[in-house]
Amino acid sequence: MGSIACTDGPDDHGESAGGNHVIVIGAGIIGVSIAYHLARRGAQVTVLDKQTPGSACTQGAFAMLLATHTDGTEELNQLYGLAVAEWRQLEARLGERLPIQWGGVVNWVEPGNKVEEIVSTRKLLKEWNVKVEALSEDDIRFLVPGAVPGPVGDGNFLPGYGALDVMQTFAVMVQQAKRLGVNFRTPVEVTNMTVSNTGRPHLGTSEGPMESDKVVVAAGAGSSHLAQTLGVRIPLKMVSGTLAYSKPMQPVLHRVLNGPRGSIRQNPDGRIVTGLDYRPGADGHNVSDAYGEMLLKNAAEVVPALAGMELDEMTLGHVPISEDSSPIVGFCEPSKAVYVATTMSGVTMAPLIGRLAAAEVLGERTSILDSFRPSRFN
Repeated sequence: MGSIACTDGPDDHGESAGGNHVIVIGAGIIGVSIAYHLARRGAQVTVLDKQTPGSACTQGAFAMLLATHTDGTEELNQLYGLAVAEWRQLEARLGERLPIQWGGVVNWVEPGNKVEEIVSTRKLLKEWNVKVEALSEDDIRFLVPGAVPGPVGDGNFLPGYGALDVMQTFAVMVQQAKRLGVNFRTPVEVTNMTVSNTGRPHLGTSEGPMESDKVVVAAGAGSSHLAQTLGVRIPLKMVSGTLAYSKPMQPVLHRVLNGPRGSIRQNPDGRIVTGLDYRPGADGHNVSDAYGEMLLKNAAEVVPALAGMELDEMTLGHVPISEDSSPIVGFCEPSKAVYVATTMSGVTMAPLIGRLAAAEVLGERTSILDSFRPSRFN
């Protein structure tokens, strides 16, 4: 993987940011990460959101830490690899262990037309020097004792992947941001933005006008509308998904399973998290108990040791996906007053984009984000 031009240094603790007031629009994991890293550099930071922090995209994330994105470019895959590594660095910065599971991901498909796809993925990952191992049915049973994977056409084991308890991790990040002086103001809805002749951004909000030195738009689905008020096109589509959470149970799973019957993992607190992703039978809007019970039953058929799970809660999340499925990160040109940051895989990307975006907002630049600027759509 490549290196990042912008790294932690004296500025990361605020020597260059004194006096800068930055408003971050969006209190999801991307916005909170940017706010935290801005505050570490000494900026005065206010976070605005029309909802409770973490209640939109973040709470509904399966929270797999993806080291690759094989449908994307090599530059995008480089970014994913760096993003996963950044989670370990964030733990060191925060000074506390986060609820992350680093057991890797066991991915398999049934015999049929998807076998060629998974073999092609493995070949591509090896070309990019990503660690990946081919899996047979016996291999899956070895990696996940007691699993009943069903007929296996082919599979991949990705030891560099992980998963985390997204809401516990998010709570830690919010707490650390507040400790650094970040001011969270919710519910506050931002309706429009303008940039004055002097280059200062002005916001119209449900609490009246606000202004600052810089604005960061990390509002997920709302990013398109807000950027449009400046004449900047941010093309996003929203994909919804639901997850079932069980009540805590004894440790059973130490790896993430991603197979024909969806994704299954276990949080460090013992709760099982499962969803059908976009497979047959998936309902991206259904948060009923009946649907949740079906998801848990489905998971228990893959891992019989999970039998008897009780449903705790259902979550609904919305994922912003850009027109080319790549992140959109950078200033809304030609102004240097408003910076946008939106991406799918927000949980994976949060620490890296948070650190790099904070640096750029405060005047630095990192070349690794050059392929992902908003200007490619404008």
